[in-house]
Amino acid sequence: MIRQNLKTSYATLLLITLLMLVVSACTNEQNVQPENKENTAGSTEESIAPENEKTPLVYINNREANTVQVVNPTTYNVVSTVNVGEKPTYVQVTPDGNYTYVVNSKSEEVSIIDTKLNEVIKTIPVGKTPKGVNFTTNGEWAYVINEGEDTVTVIDVTQMKKSTVIKTGKFPHNGISSPDSSKFYVTNTSSNSISVIDTESQSVIDTIEGVKDLPHNLTITPNGKTLWVTLTKSHAIGIVDLEKGEMTDTIPVGKGHHVIDLTNDGKFAYVANIGDDTVTVIDTGSKEIVKTIKVGQGPHGIAITPDNKELYVPVTEENKLVVINTTTNEVIQTLETDAFPFFTATIGSRGTAYFTKASTKERSHEEKNSTEKQKTSNNTQQEASKTAIESSPLLKTNETYTYLFNEPGVYLIHCEPHPYMTMRIIVKDGKKMEEQTVEIKDYTYTPETLEIAPGTTVKWINRDTIEHNAIIEK
Repeated sequence: MIRQNLKTSYATLLLITLLMLVVSACTNEQNVQPENKENTAGSTEESIAPENEKTPLVYINNREANTVQVVNPTTYNVVSTVNVGEKPTYVQVTPDGNYTYVVNSKSEEVSIIDTKLNEVIKTIPVGKTPKGVNFTTNGEWAYVINEGEDTVTVIDVTQMKKSTVIKTGKFPHNGISSPDSSKFYVTNTSSNSISVIDTESQSVIDTIEGVKDLPHNLTITPNGKTLWVTLTKSHAIGIVDLEKGEMTDTIPVGKGHHVIDLTNDGKFAYVANIGDDTVTVIDTGSKEIVKTIKVGQGPHGIAITPDNKELYVPVTEENKLVVINTTTNEVIQTLETDAFPFFTATIGSRGTAYFTKASTKERSHEEKNSTEKQKTSNNTQQEASKTAIESSPLLKTNETYTYLFNEPGVYLIHCEPHPYMTMRIIVKDGKKMEEQTVEIKDYTYTPETLEIAPGTTVKWINRDTIEHNAIIEK
């Protein structure tokens, strides 16, 4: 009896032990499984993270195709093509990334693209020959620079409607916001100055004079103390100290007019030189050129991605978009585009990267009152009343154009792509003269004033590497 009970006890103990082993194995398997899942999820997140950083799309204005192409920077594929107005030149993405503003220079309007739909949802008429566009970094206001009438159109971004128009200097071209959104700076190409707009009163409160050699495009350092301005005539970058209110230094770069963008940390500047085939890389600390990158003929409206890892370069003469790795400063990708890609933008490019940063300065209403005096409108009215009687084709380097002046009078000449280039030809009664030559060099007609007699032929010859033309008005 005792022996039988012992056998039963051993059997029971053995059974219990086996059950405990099974339960332990299952428990261990359950404990291991979540760890495997967590590791898998972790590796997936790591593989997705770089793509998420590159999610903001890139927008390319194709000036001669009247389109904007949308590029996915993860796959480097064109994901959409949007029809816009005539001759789209400049483009910028709102600081929140929800909209893209496209400036149509010929149809004189702004197309607003919804970046979720990649469709134009509104078109806003602006001023004559609009060029640059940018936003206050808080995203409240858009400023469209009207080169042809010396004004800036202010757009309320939330309501998507015009708010006011501000008078600037002669031939304004582009603008940039201060990081705290209190001011907006506009280059006046023909006036060699920068207008300082107070964004609260929406008025010019100061003018920085002496920004010589045709200031064109610009950007601002993250601390808001310095403007980096492209100088068309001298093929250089001008550094403007905003506390001193003057240009304090210049850095030679490539040929032609330029577009500039800074990395978000402000450590490097990239400059597209449309007059040759290069992009110049500048160390902003030492103000020295660290590299010159060949990209193709006619690079223009560059944009740096918000993660600072890539630079997008539209190459106007070759209908392509080049992608540069900013770590190696090497070309890593080339995409075909529509005709004459002129400008690119993504969220964070050209100053809008600062929109997430809180203001580090209080607004000061003790600004010096503007001392700029607007010239009388007589000249403007006279120029506006002139009628174009002849327009030359765009002249490549060393190409010429001739015109016979038979009728007495005063003729105003300007270049269509660069309207700040002007000259006057005065035709007076007198003896017919030999053919007169006008050189186009460094974005200037030489001579700028010419007196001739009826029956005299004038020949323009382009000595620049950029295409120019001559529009003759009377």
